[in-house]
Amino acid sequence: MRILLSLVFIITIQGCATTFQLEPLALKGQQSVFQEGVGSIISKKRSIVEIRPSSTTYSSEKGPSFVITVFNRTDSPFNFSTENVKVYVDDIRHRIFTYDELAEGVKRQQALAVIGASLNAAANSMNAANAGYSYHSGTVNAYAYGNSGNSAHGYGSYSGYTYDAAAAQQAQTAANARTQAYINAIRQRTEQSLNALSSTMLKKTTIMPSGSHSGYITSDKIPNSNQHRNVKIVVSVRGEKHEFLFKHSKISSTN
Repeated sequence: MRILLSLVFIITIQGCATTFQLEPLALKGQQSVFQEGVGSIISKKRSIVEIRPSSTTYSSEKGPSFVITVFNRTDSPFNFSTENVKVYVDDIRHRIFTYDELAEGVKRQQALAVIGASLNAAANSMNAANAGYSYHSGTVNAYAYGNSGNSAHGYGSYSGYTYDAAAAQQAQTAANARTQAYINAIRQRTEQSLNALSSTMLKKTTIMPSGSHSGYITSDKIPNSNQHRNVKIVVSVRGEKHEFLFKHSKISSTN
């Protein structure tokens, strides 16, 4: 019962989501544009850096994410990764996750989901074993008559269980199939998530002259997010710092 209550509590908490938005605020010398319907800021120095939120809004269940694009206008290549990006919330340094950390988080979620599937499989196995039992009960009335005209009356009841091994085996086979299908679905979702991370998240890349590179970064959840906060992102490219400012605000809450 305690476990069930905990699960209900967790589901209730997860069901209460708040929607936030990040509004780009162009600083002096920067240009505001739109990319895929989302406001973006371009900073031009020796290299060009463009940054935008990954979407116009995001849910409180996750931290905000951004898309960073770097254009190399110098004569030599350089490496670029999350090490070149710093995030501040009201001038306080804020954590951003590396690709490896995000991938490890996906794998942890898979492990937890498999544990849940295993617990569910144990319960299904018990139910399958019990499926072979059938309960029977009833009453008996008996009458007897003698040649001399005497009679006798008897009354009784009965109850008991019978076990059908074939029915139990059939139920167990069905339970095993459901569990295996669920685990396969977990593995498939995990593989899809890891593939999505690999193809979109910012990883260390050498950007050649006249070349460019784009990738997503994800930060930790914004503290005290129900209040207006200023989010500053500083991107360092070959000794130059490109600063970007976003106004973080709450839009709505859903239960």
